[in-house]
Amino acid sequence: MLKRALMVLLPLVLVACQNEASPPPPPADIVTPALQALAEKARPGVLGVAILDLGTGEMKGVNAEKPMPMQSVFKLPLAIAVMDAADKGKLSLDDTVSLAREQLSVAHSPIAEAFPERTDYTIEALIRAAVAQSDNTAADLLLKRIGGPQALTRFFQRRGIESFRVDRYEYELQPQSVGLSEFIGQWIGLDAMMEAKEQVPVEAQRAALRLYLADPRDRVSPADMVQILSMLAKGQLLSPASTEKLMGILESTTTGTDRLKAGAPHGATVYHKTGTGATVEGVASAINDVGIIELADGRRLAVAAFLAGSDLPPEQRAALIAEVARIGTTKVAASAAVP
Repeated sequence: MLKRALMVLLPLVLVACQNEASPPPPPADIVTPALQALAEKARPGVLGVAILDLGTGEMKGVNAEKPMPMQSVFKLPLAIAVMDAADKGKLSLDDTVSLAREQLSVAHSPIAEAFPERTDYTIEALIRAAVAQSDNTAADLLLKRIGGPQALTRFFQRRGIESFRVDRYEYELQPQSVGLSEFIGQWIGLDAMMEAKEQVPVEAQRAALRLYLADPRDRVSPADMVQILSMLAKGQLLSPASTEKLMGILESTTTGTDRLKAGAPHGATVYHKTGTGATVEGVASAINDVGIIELADGRRLAVAAFLAGSDLPPEQRAALIAEVARIGTTKVAASAAVP
């Protein structure tokens, strides 16, 4: 009788033990499908996204390893390199630069538009203008100050950011992307450049846009961009004082309020840098936003969203970037919680 009872109970005990020893199933990934659906909505444009949870180290994305055109996103890494030089005593943020007309750059540049009424700026003022206002003259001056595009590229590639490359100054890249001739100071201000662009034959503009979208220069992958953001947020790139200063500048960014900021939840703080390229016949070369979203509960996400070659209306392009922030801030936590 006892033997028969043991024969009945033993399999049940073994099954129970096996169940106790089995690890729980991994959380369901609800982030990647949402990002993939968003990328489908962006077609024929290309949406590249990476979302990195700075607490867990988990990253989700779509086209995350694909190098994407940066446009003014590069001004954030530029600011990091300049402030690193200041941390090492190679320059001072209080150094003053006196502008000459030949140093003015193209397209968006409040500094160029203020010339010659104002000509003197500190390095710190140039950083603030380049990052928070996306000023092209400020960016070109800072880029020259640290040794040019190749020096900036080396700075990050030596730190393992292999896809990162800056090849041109703004005064070179912007005219080339729309088929304009070499910039020699003839278009000061965004309006002047846009008027000059309208004089370029449409087919020449289209050809220039196709070349720009196929050009491997001046790019970074979303995955590498969130690594830069992560290193910045964790104090791995700059001194504590410089990290705090740059984060404050990023928080004060005035451009792209309809992108990541629009998708972040109430109570979140967004430290970000945008990038925007020219539009040719309704096709935008690049609409980007990258940054750190700090939620009210203390969680931090590094988010990089790049949209290239989109023919969506302007408000829909921005809405895609905003949706990336919504997915990141709502579904990342939900994904981790789903058994």
